[in-house]
Amino acid sequence: MRNHLFYTLTVTSALSLLSLAAHGADEAPQDMSGLLNLSLQQLSDIDVTSVSKKSEKASQAAAAIYVITQEDIRRSGLQSVPELLRMVPGLQVAQTGSQNWAITSRGANGQFANRLLVLIDGRTVYTPIFNGVWWDVQNVMLEDIDRIEVIRGPGATLWGANAVNGVINIITKSAKDTQGTLLTGATGNHERASTAARYGGTSGDLSYRTYAQYFNDNQERTALNNTVGIPEGKGAKDQWDNAQGGFRMDWGTSDKEQQTLQGDVYKGEEHSLRFLPVTSTVSSFLLNEVKETEDVSGMNVLGRWKHELSTGSDVALQAYYDDVNRQAEFTGYSFHTQTFDLDFQHNWTIDSRNNVTWGLGYRRIDSGSGGSFYVSFTPQNFYENLYSGFVQDKIALVQDKLYLTLGTKLEHNDFSGFEWEPSARIAWTPTANQTLWSSVSRAVRTPDQGDQNANLVLAALPSSPTTIVAEQGVPTATADVVTAYELGYRILPKETLSFDVTGFVNEYKRVDSFTDGVSGPASNPIMGSYTLFPELSTNNDSAETHGVEVASTWEVAKNVKISGGYTLYYEKIHAVGTILGPVRGTAPTQQFNARSYVDLTHDVQWDTMLYYVDHLPTVSDGFGGMVTVPAYTRLDMRLGWSPMRGLDMSLIGQNLLQSQHQEFSPFVYQTPEEIGRTVLAKATLRF
Repeated sequence: MRNHLFYTLTVTSALSLLSLAAHGADEAPQDMSGLLNLSLQQLSDIDVTSVSKKSEKASQAAAAIYVITQEDIRRSGLQSVPELLRMVPGLQVAQTGSQNWAITSRGANGQFANRLLVLIDGRTVYTPIFNGVWWDVQNVMLEDIDRIEVIRGPGATLWGANAVNGVINIITKSAKDTQGTLLTGATGNHERASTAARYGGTSGDLSYRTYAQYFNDNQERTALNNTVGIPEGKGAKDQWDNAQGGFRMDWGTSDKEQQTLQGDVYKGEEHSLRFLPVTSTVSSFLLNEVKETEDVSGMNVLGRWKHELSTGSDVALQAYYDDVNRQAEFTGYSFHTQTFDLDFQHNWTIDSRNNVTWGLGYRRIDSGSGGSFYVSFTPQNFYENLYSGFVQDKIALVQDKLYLTLGTKLEHNDFSGFEWEPSARIAWTPTANQTLWSSVSRAVRTPDQGDQNANLVLAALPSSPTTIVAEQGVPTATADVVTAYELGYRILPKETLSFDVTGFVNEYKRVDSFTDGVSGPASNPIMGSYTLFPELSTNNDSAETHGVEVASTWEVAKNVKISGGYTLYYEKIHAVGTILGPVRGTAPTQQFNARSYVDLTHDVQWDTMLYYVDHLPTVSDGFGGMVTVPAYTRLDMRLGWSPMRGLDMSLIGQNLLQSQHQEFSPFVYQTPEEIGRTVLAKATLRF
């Protein structure tokens, strides 16, 4: 009965769209929405900075870029940055539990997808511990986000190592654009409580804002796992909460000079069920189920100064400090990472044909870890220095028509030494409404502390004595390398319709792999005597990937806008070492999404999001077995109402077609989980 109801809602949504389009725009009053009041031409002319580290039109950028606007965020009804990234064609976004996400661009997805660089206002949140992103602590206040710029494909020439398959740059609003008071609150069956408050003001030429937010999320449910006999529908015990606050100040003595100072602090508690390898005397499955609590906390502060030297010449200096802490009570590991980063950039228009951007950077990372039998590092404390420089020249071969961009990044790190990351991009704009572009790039993923120093217990095998399989880092691990080829085309064939298509081929060398080490006797107070079978981190594999990404927007009427995306992806991995995880299947072959924004009246909005994700044919179940994650279709809806100026109320439903579904393989020591249906009520007040 319930499934019938949800399918009825889906059909009703589609019929409503057709009905509104048939009646025409003149019968639908306009609301205060910024999105539907912008033409497609205005949306395509949004300035972006992530492609060239300077402002340029998104429609003319020589890269596969997608922009999530603030109005996209508001009307989606989604409550976190990872959820918002589902909109982007070419990104693989999968939730593995209440707190956990696997997110990457163009393949190689996993717990720590290590080929995607993520920045918040220019501050990298890429962890050096396991090379990836702790998505659970990237809780930017969504109302403060101006836009999210997503580049699929290498961005290493400007952003450096680890920007291999993409760059996500979350850009928040200037303090002058967040004046006054904002209060928001939400509650639902999964997000049990969520609240935020923000206040912005001015003092002379100084604009400022402060904010505080808190959320408490419910647990998800376990998926069936025949390997270790875990039943479906059991509570996963992964409820969690997080509190965060911060500030931002912007000021400038003139139009030629701007300064920014901003910072955040957070603290949270995350619960989970862990399944740890143990001796056969405890469990016939060689696993021990425990309830884990992980404390997370951190803070950051960032300062930026930009000064215009002359017309066509400006400099920028940015520095930030970032402190991240994680500690697990039962498993016994802890991580503490401190990062200091200094970056200088000069943008210089030499003449009518050459615009040169160059810069220098230094980063210091201090990492400390507290080890346990299950997770440890040798040595426990590690210090890394990263020195970098880049130069890029955008050359006008034919003024306002044909541009060639050449550049390279030069870096030196303490893991793999000197690295170089060049690129060449060409963009042809035959008319104001279309751009054809192509690029070839080289990017690297540098080794991390996990590659070179980690010891991670993976499994216990039945034998006498018990055999423990452990992943061990190798100090000689080298950098992964990709050579990427891209071809893209954007067109606005009419004022109400846009298309953006990108094709790519990536060739990878020295891909992450494992080699069998030499087994031998060992002992530990937890395990007693056992046989240690090490799997050594190496870079012996290679791979090729290719695919097509399509995005389109259609303004059906003045009160109806539809956006969508489609991704076709193939990968082939040449594995020569030991296979500890899946050789294929970490990214779906096909993905599709369609979103509609409808203004029913001047104060009522009905927004629908439909997603299809193909099956994952061979993924790890986390305990030595391989399982198939079925394809799933997700339907989200939002009904918004603005009864008075400054007050927005929403009723949001997510995953409406299924009570729950699995999206990915479990993380380390985690059983597979299914993501459940969510209903949420939210109110936002501005004054």
